[in-house]
Amino acid sequence: MSTTLTRLPDVTAPATAPFWEAAKRHVLVAQKCEDCGDLRYPALEICPKCWSPNQVWTEISPQGTVFSFVVYHRALDPSKNNEIPYVIGRVVTDDGPIFNVRLDIAPGDAKVDQRVRASWDDVNDEVTLLRFESA
Repeated sequence: MSTTLTRLPDVTAPATAPFWEAAKRHVLVAQKCEDCGDLRYPALEICPKCWSPNQVWTEISPQGTVFSFVVYHRALDPSKNNEIPYVIGRVVTDDGPIFNVRLDIAPGDAKVDQRVRASWDDVNDEVTLLRFESA
């Protein structure tokens, strides 16, 4: 499903460009500390566990579990008015990183502890947004 948004993420920002490049290939990545192995999203300049500045991006499992969710009955972005209601969820991936993301799940079908997998919304040639759908 392609979305038209009035505001798109800056896919060229140095801190997150590797995430957006991987998303265009439909690959889920997270930042990893090269010293202690901590996996996380969003990106940080230093590891919050060991304070190392040695960070890389690595592919992670596209599978996860819905930790919590909300159903939006009013669009925060006016371009989403025709998609109301829609679900935003907090997904814990099998490898640990957590994503706050749009769920491609009908509002009445969304459940806590539901198994999901990454899905992708190719907005345009430059931007692909991460979503999750029922596994």
